[in-house]
Amino acid sequence: MMNTKGLWMVVVLFLLLSVTGVLCWDFKTNQHLGTPGVRIVAGNLYNEKSELVRTNIVELPLVVPGFRSEPLPLNTREQEWLPDDTLYGRRRYFSLTDSFFGDLNVVVMERDRTSIHKPQYCLPAGGFHITSEETIELPVTLEDGTQLQAQLIRASREMEIKPGEKRVVNAMFIYYFVADGQTTPNHLDMMWRMGTDLLLHGVTERWGYVSFLAWHYPGQEKQTLERCKEFLKVAVPEFQLPVRS
Repeated sequence: MMNTKGLWMVVVLFLLLSVTGVLCWDFKTNQHLGTPGVRIVAGNLYNEKSELVRTNIVELPLVVPGFRSEPLPLNTREQEWLPDDTLYGRRRYFSLTDSFFGDLNVVVMERDRTSIHKPQYCLPAGGFHITSEETIELPVTLEDGTQLQAQLIRASREMEIKPGEKRVVNAMFIYYFVADGQTTPNHLDMMWRMGTDLLLHGVTERWGYVSFLAWHYPGQEKQTLERCKEFLKVAVPEFQLPVRS
């Protein structure tokens, strides 16, 4: 009886391992990459050392009414931290009428989900002190008629205004996540959707992390936020494909 019982245990264990192996093989061979929620085009991206690091980029608008723009290089630390297949789009936009300017940045993952990270980690690492966070609506109408939701981080950082003189400057940091046909302002929700699509449909969604950073001095918070919203209202439809909330 002991030998028979032991044999059955071996058989059951073998069957379990076989089924697990088949499921893993099927999962690996049938999963595929989804379509990004932003436009990807051929283009060169350079790092701070003027080295060519990408030949595909997110197609950010060269011109937004009332603004001129210039490309921003990829930070070498970010290049080292993020996976080699990560795609980027980044430009700085300057108002033609006043001193307002902001940095528009998009990071798109391929197979490695670690391309997408939480700003709550990278902002403090860059010397920022986060003072508050909240979810806001941007004046960008989505396919289902809702407004694009984003997360707003208010932060501050000490900066050298001129040699020997430092000053604390405030920043508005607006961000959200977008993939094929969907968007969310919440990192946890994005991770849940990513895992669900992978397990149920075998699709690795190519999520993008969209952010806009603008500086301002104390007392300019309300005006700066409105300027950010006005800019994103025009800029987002230029690079983002149709999505729902």
